[in-house]
This record gives sequence, C-alpha cells and structure tokens, in this order.
Amino acid sequence: MKSDTSAIIFCNIIDNYGDAGFCARFSRALLNYIKTVTVFTDKPSVFHKIIGEKNLTLMNSDDVVFRVFYYKDITLPIPLSKNYIIFELFETQVPINFLRTFQERSNVKRIMLDYLSTEKWNESFQGIQAPDARLFRSKDQDLLKFRKRYWFAPGLSNKSGGLIWEDRISVDSRTRKKIRENVLSLRETKIYGNLHATAFYICDFSYEKFRFSFFSKLARDKTFVIWSPRTPIFCQTDFDIILQSMDLNIVRGEDSFISAHFAASSRWRVPFLWQPYLENNYYHKSKFFGWKNHFNHLTIDSYWNFAQALMARNFDKYQKLWPYFYRDWLELKDCMALDCRKITKNRSLLKTMLEM
Repeated sequence: MKSDTSAIIFCNIIDNYGDAGFCARFSRALLNYIKTVTVFTDKPSVFHKIIGEKNLTLMNSDDVVFRVFYYKDITLPIPLSKNYIIFELFETQVPINFLRTFQERSNVKRIMLDYLSTEKWNESFQGIQAPDARLFRSKDQDLLKFRKRYWFAPGLSNKSGGLIWEDRISVDSRTRKKIRENVLSLRETKIYGNLHATAFYICDFSYEKFRFSFFSKLARDKTFVIWSPRTPIFCQTDFDIILQSMDLNIVRGEDSFISAHFAASSRWRVPFLWQPYLENNYYHKSKFFGWKNHFNHLTIDSYWNFAQALMARNFDKYQKLWPYFYRDWLELKDCMALDCRKITKNRSLLKTMLEM
C-alpha cells in the first residue's frame, strides 16, 4: 500500500535533458512510494517530450496519478491527500500565493533539492534546514510555518543524498542490436569508414560538439559510428536504452551523466566520458576531480588524460590522446564497470528524503 502522500514539484527547465530529464525521472520514481505527483514547470512541452508516451498514459488515465502544469497555473486543484511534500528543484521557488492555499494545513513538508554534487562537502549537509528567506519578511503569521525547509542534493557516495536508481532498464542483446541499427539512420549520425559488424559506436552528447575530424584517418582500420544529438529527439527511457547500446558515451549535465553510470554498470559495461558544465570560476574542475575520486579500479592514465582534456575543452589534444585511450578501451571498460556498480548500488535519493 502506497503512502497517502502527494508530491508537488516546482522545476524550471534550463537544460532539456538535465533539468527536465532529472525532474521526469524523479517524478516517475516517486510513484513507487507515494500516490500522486504534480509538476509545475515553465516548459511543459519539453517535459512531455522527455517523459514519453508510456507516462503520458498515466497522466491521461481516469485515475490520474501524474500531472504536469504550466508553472503559473498554481490555482489549479491539487489532489486531496493526507500528507503533502513540496519539492523545489534547482533553486526554483514555490510561489508565495501557492503556499497560502496550504496555510490551514499542518501536514505539509518542504524539501529543496539541489544539483548533484560529486564532492565530499555535501555529505554532512544532507537534511539540514534551508529556511525560505522570503517568509521572514512576511507579515502573514500563517505563512511563517513554511519557513522550515530541508536541503538535499544527489551524490555518488553512500553518505550523500544518493541517486535515483528506481525504474532503471536493463537492455537485452536483441534490443541492443536493433538500437544500433536504428542509430545508423538518424540524421545526427555520421559514419567514418565502410560500415561493418565490428563498427565502434559513440554517443556524443557533450556540450561542445566533439571534434571527430581525425577519425577520417583512423577509419582505414576501424569503422566509427558517431551519433551527436544536440536536442532531445527521444524520450528519457529510450535515451537510457541507447546509452547501453553504444561502445562509448560522452555525456554532460546531470541526468545523462548519472544514466551513463548505469550503462557502465550494466552487462554491456559501456564506458563514458563526462563533460561538466563550463563555469567561470573553474568550479567544473572541482566537480570533475571530485568525481574522479570515486574511482578506485579505474586508474588508467590514458582514460583520465583524455577525460581531463574533454573537461577542459582542450580540443587540440583529442587527436593525440585518442590512440592511447582506444588502445586501453577493453581494460578501462572493465575497471569502470567495477566502480560504477558500487556507485549505482549506493543510497536511494528518494528513500533518503522520504524516510527522514
């Protein structure tokens, strides 16, 4: 029996597969534990595209358990429930007027869910109070109770908030073969060399399109199939399947980054490279090296040299570093799989928050 609790999520979408992708996955995973989920977002159309037809059916059924609204439609009725949890994702603030509709209720909890952190600093802050400063200035005494809010952030260690590992898909060999065949016909796919069964498939979902021009020379000995989507053309679950169907994934942001860990830990052991969002204060470097510290088996220099070049956008180094990276590919995929299997078996983010 699921808890008689309704989740209300506020999430503005900046990066399609990142913000919307995480929110979509978070919403679907919540339905494993609670009755209903309502999402308020500034881009419902992007959310609908990423969530996919299967989950749109949930939204359109007679017994609606999952709904998505434009963020200004806060006057729409919310399902009656014994308890409510309001989630504010990625610094998106719930409107004060929305809180007023709950001011007569004592069964409302607020949680502020931040961006994923790869570093250790966030471990001791999980579940701390993050008061809403706007309400300190309010003269409405009934709103003061909503100042209390808890802070969480996803993370890779067992002391962090954890990851969303609910509803992950495992791809069989037949599906994987079909996906690889379908990738060949996509507009964003480029093939280097004469296509044959041993072709090397790469998903390039980096922020800056990868410089693959040097593959023209390498294609004399090996065929490379490069799929480079720049916008979300598949729903989230299909994209997860594609990541398990590649030989190498180059990912970014948050949702694709975490999904790549699950693809690396799958039976297919698909290694990946991560390009964090470029930040002016070079904080992306701290994120990168914080992530690197989670790998104990993957200590291969050719991998980390290439990964660091991708993180730093050192495009001129790609051609020089690729032969060494590719030479060690079989070894690094095994090592990365060992570390990712440990990472993906850590805490459930949802249980961390729901059981506090």
